[in-house]
Amino acid sequence: MANFDAQIQDVVGSAMQDQNAMNTFMSDGLKQLYSILPPSKLVECITHTALSNSPSTLDIDTATIGPIISVTRKDKHGINQICRQVSADMASRITDVDDLFHSTETDPVYFIKNAVLNVFPEPTATQTAEVLYLPLTSIDASATDSIDNLSNNLTYIVVLYASIKSAERLMAEEEDIELYSPIITSLKQDYAQALQTLGVERRRVNTNES
Repeated sequence: MANFDAQIQDVVGSAMQDQNAMNTFMSDGLKQLYSILPPSKLVECITHTALSNSPSTLDIDTATIGPIISVTRKDKHGINQICRQVSADMASRITDVDDLFHSTETDPVYFIKNAVLNVFPEPTATQTAEVLYLPLTSIDASATDSIDNLSNNLTYIVVLYASIKSAERLMAEEEDIELYSPIITSLKQDYAQALQTLGVERRRVNTNES
């Protein structure tokens, strides 16, 4: 299959030559997809990172780590306990054994402070933690035709989004409504239909978001 830039150009025309814009539109399309997919489909996209005594925390790089789905930590019996999220200003309280909000093996917590995810009690070599999240990626549209953790059907939707944005950009630059308006209308119909096939309600489909 052709790389993403060629797929976009095949739809909107070779006039679309701005690689940076196509990269951005693909990345924005991925974020948009995550925001509207039903949970049953989001499960297919999830990835995970394990935490132990080294490393015991996770750096939240917003360029690669999207929404956190869940955090779990094993207790002494090897059972995964769901970590409840608390605010960072609770850090001193969850480590205080005399505090009502003290974290335990059976009631672990996590919080994010300064772009670092912390789990308490701290993970160990045997009582590890696991962070499930939706991965983001910097997409080079000229160098790839796939997105990690994304099926072909979902990838197609991201390409449609990027094609819509590319056509809208060309229409604005060239001021040629007669040429690009029918292309945009057709692409938006395809985009909405593809999402509805996955169970996304039509009212949630909005390609005006970026």
